[in-house]
Amino acid sequence: MMGGEFSRYFANGNGLNPLRDAFSRRSAVMPFRGRQRLPAGDFQSTWQQIISALCPPGKRLAYIHVPFCANHCLFCGFYRNAYIPDAGAEYAALVVEEIRREASSPALRNSPIHAVYLGGGTPTALSAKELSRILSTVRSELPLAADCEITVEGRIIHFDSEKIDTCLEAGANRFSIGVQSFDTTVRRRQGRRASREEAVGFLEDLRDRDRAALVIDLLYGLPGQTLEVWQQDLHTAAALGPDGIDLYGLNLIPGTPLSTAIAAGKFPAAPGLADIGGFYEAGAAFFRRRNWRQISNNHWGRTTRERNLYNLLIKEGADCIAFGSGAGGSIGNVSYALTGDLAQYREDLRAGRKPLGILAISDALQPLRNFVTASFEVGRLDMAALGELAGDEAAASLAPLLVQWEGAGLLSFIDDIVELTVAGRFWYANLISAFHDILEHRLHSAVDAA
Repeated sequence: MMGGEFSRYFANGNGLNPLRDAFSRRSAVMPFRGRQRLPAGDFQSTWQQIISALCPPGKRLAYIHVPFCANHCLFCGFYRNAYIPDAGAEYAALVVEEIRREASSPALRNSPIHAVYLGGGTPTALSAKELSRILSTVRSELPLAADCEITVEGRIIHFDSEKIDTCLEAGANRFSIGVQSFDTTVRRRQGRRASREEAVGFLEDLRDRDRAALVIDLLYGLPGQTLEVWQQDLHTAAALGPDGIDLYGLNLIPGTPLSTAIAAGKFPAAPGLADIGGFYEAGAAFFRRRNWRQISNNHWGRTTRERNLYNLLIKEGADCIAFGSGAGGSIGNVSYALTGDLAQYREDLRAGRKPLGILAISDALQPLRNFVTASFEVGRLDMAALGELAGDEAAASLAPLLVQWEGAGLLSFIDDIVELTVAGRFWYANLISAFHDILEHRLHSAVDAA
């Protein structure tokens, strides 16, 4: 692939606004790229080999998935199960069993775990007792680093004081709360029951405990969420004094209730791709003026308490030990996902099997992909370091693309260092996908030629 053949990855230039017009669509970074899936018949024997082997030392993560929600948010394409008490109690017991079964294996004991993430779904749909049981087991069974970041992801609905205090007592030291918007009308359209006043009151109560990092997740591009509403969301969130704030753009997934409602004319249309870059730009400028640290493309920290370790390390390709139905993880060059079918998850665990739905082996280029992804995630890529992984010739061949992107307003390219502009950070997934495509093509071609 020569320089002239990069044209399909070129951004639109000629004086256009890069936030609006750089690309016609936003790419996604595919998690199982370059991985060969194994047949289901090999799952259990391969898994036993993996957890019985010592892994190279390095920072590690653990992810626990809770596949329940109090209700189906209209924008969400990942809803699986409504929470009911009997199902929650049984599920917590199964997750505890899964953790205890593997906690003493060589693959888990070799290196400390630096970040644990309890996600979903909605973990805080579980009862206080169920949350305590899972978190206490994590603390007692897994080899956690002394400063391990332990995050509980949650929503305002059903996350009462008892659950908050229980999570804190069980060891949680970071809460990521999905607010999306503080505007009551916008919230209600998405199936969020709490009003603006209730959301603010909840977050003030959580903040005032001052026992864990508080992170607020906001979503831009929602139906009815004008730029003025978005600015008010930013002001409201910052005024609460959280430790960090995440800004995510709406991905309008076909088939979700929100997509269906918009198509039927029941809701106003969501802002289009040409408009939502302005929302991101407004957010980036808002935090820059207030001197918040930009930890990653979508995340800003106000205090030193907020480290965002899990999200940064997962992009670097750190091993991630996964537990719970629907969870995904990786150990060494093996990636896996546990079955999202609760009945199958239960059946496999009770039969002594790891409840795997996918098991895949990465190719030799995975460290290179991880480097590219992690670098663009924090807005800076060292081309000399890329050359050490990909070869100097392959890295140098990317220069025409970088020059084109620079001319289109997506980055600066000086002294072998690529630094993304605000527009580049908005389109970062497109840049990652292009680098992955080009480097894979070039390096696979070189192997074939040899």
